[in-house]
Amino acid sequence: MGSCSSQEMKKILKLKLQETKQKQSQSTTPNRSTTQQNVARSNTRCNTQNIPQIVNVQSMNTFCLQNINQSIVYRSTNFSTFYSLLKKEEKDFPFTTIQHNNTGILRIIKSYKLTEVKYVASLLNYQLHHPNLIQQYEIYEEQQKYHVAEENNKEIVILNSKMFITEQDIAFIFNQIVEVIDYIHHQQLTHGHLTIDSFALFGEKYIKLYDLFHLFMKKKPSFEETHYLPPEYFEFQQYTEERDIWSLGIILYQLLYRTSPYDSTTLNKLRIEILISEIQFEQSISDEAISLLKQLLEKNPKKRIKLIEITKHPWFLKQQVFLREEQVRETLLRLRKSKKLNILQAYILKFIINNYRPDKLRDIYSVFRSLDLDNDGFFSLSELQASYKEFILDSDKTKSICMNIFTKVDMDKDSKITFAEFILYAIQRKTLIQEEVLDTSFKLLKNKKNFITAESLAAQFSLEKEYFTEILMDILKKDYLAYNNFKDLMLEII
Repeated sequence: MGSCSSQEMKKILKLKLQETKQKQSQSTTPNRSTTQQNVARSNTRCNTQNIPQIVNVQSMNTFCLQNINQSIVYRSTNFSTFYSLLKKEEKDFPFTTIQHNNTGILRIIKSYKLTEVKYVASLLNYQLHHPNLIQQYEIYEEQQKYHVAEENNKEIVILNSKMFITEQDIAFIFNQIVEVIDYIHHQQLTHGHLTIDSFALFGEKYIKLYDLFHLFMKKKPSFEETHYLPPEYFEFQQYTEERDIWSLGIILYQLLYRTSPYDSTTLNKLRIEILISEIQFEQSISDEAISLLKQLLEKNPKKRIKLIEITKHPWFLKQQVFLREEQVRETLLRLRKSKKLNILQAYILKFIINNYRPDKLRDIYSVFRSLDLDNDGFFSLSELQASYKEFILDSDKTKSICMNIFTKVDMDKDSKITFAEFILYAIQRKTLIQEEVLDTSFKLLKNKKNFITAESLAAQFSLEKEYFTEILMDILKKDYLAYNNFKDLMLEII
């Protein structure tokens, strides 16, 4: 960012934030006239009768879901207002841990210089969400730094410090890596600096890509990162999907052989080794694994295996890491039977899911991906019908059943179902809506007067205060939520 002053940086960030809000408002439905015509807001209602209300009085209109993925809160205040520093990073645990003052929740905090404002603005603009992507909650702007609060786990280890015994275990891990990179590419992003150190294990078998910095901030690769770069890098130095796929090949090689394919100790020798030498594949792993490695590490980027083809390779089929048909069937039935959410319940449930990710979230994403038949990041009514016929039944009623499911789940009414909408109905709500979870969620959302207000909700989802004021008045006939109201509201969805 050059030698810009901190004031100039702030102006750049504010401009980025304004651009984000403008994009959001352009993606909403057209304005309709209301009794509050003089109130300016970026979100509007939809004319549909499908979302039930918590009160008996039925409104003439209901609201369209907006900004459901806007979950990173930006605050111009010290993070110590909300968190206390608990533990600084160490050699064995390279993360600084903080604790939420009201709830005791542990999170990781990462700090960035004011000159790295582009990264902060990009996080707010893209609002990335994926089960294998580290979740970010808040960004705090202090005088000299930005602090990003991210999710924590009782057991986090960098992937390179974990040894996996069987190819089936490795396939389970690598499948997650491929899927999160596929998601990133769907967002028109490339990483370009992927290494095995870019990923961390959260528990025994679930991984997270925690290096998001290089998605937006490109720089000259370090010597260690160069081990993961493809031959074409030394000619073009471009950030391409093929570059990421080669890096995945090096990562899989390390997982399988527990070593790097290169042993050069200087950059010049490493460059020659990557360009000229042929990688050797010892027979200590299966033939199918060697076959996949060769396709990932194809020197010609045009002939290199495509990302969408990787998990269809015979190695994955042999390792049987995919969903069972029963899991897809159970989820489709849950979509059909799940109670409808009103707009307020939808926002709060999404907030709870973001903060209390259940173990089955990964499986739910895999089901979603299986329903997305054309791999475009969402599924349509026709895709839902095709899956329902395959896994449940094919009868005269299938079309109407799927139409009812689709109308219910497609809460933003854009004729497609994204994962953010899907998870609201696919998750087992009963396992999530527990007293402790509700209590902690309320504390995270409430203001200093112990109420959830339109203002606190608007800050959470980057929307206008007036939008949530109308929702609260429409559903509750008041513009705030006390804890008992909050609890009753969420218990109704079970």
